[in-house]
Amino acid sequence: MPTDELQSLFRTLSDETLSDRCASGDLTDEAQAQADAELVVRGLPVPPRQSAVPAPEAMAYQGDLTIVAKDLSPTEAYLLCACLQAGGVPAETADTNLVQTNSLLSIAVGGASVRVPANFVDEAKLVMAAYERGDFALGDDFSVGEIAP
Repeated sequence: MPTDELQSLFRTLSDETLSDRCASGDLTDEAQAQADAELVVRGLPVPPRQSAVPAPEAMAYQGDLTIVAKDLSPTEAYLLCACLQAGGVPAETADTNLVQTNSLLSIAVGGASVRVPANFVDEAKLVMAAYERGDFALGDDFSVGEIAP
């Protein structure tokens, strides 16, 4: 993104949002420099940057990846994977691209699978049972509310 577009974008953000973005550690070096400059112009302190590298304990070995579900539809595998991740279970999909690209191979490869580390299999089973029961279903009266500007 060109520098003038970055400056324009950061000018439109609220103080709190701009501070959060600066501290996130997710900005490129150029974007970080522009965001920091905008904070200085506003007279706000530049927050310390969070490290993008996870803490060593978060990277600890959690066991071999274990298949907890298989489906012929890659979309179903993606949905279940996202549901597991939202439930705090580190999950990933496998063979989804192959199944999606060539659906005739779906049966041959056993469909798309969802895998979790061995230490999370029991947790994954609980989340999947809740998903299958419909515990996460939205009610008929659900409203997304107003969209923020």
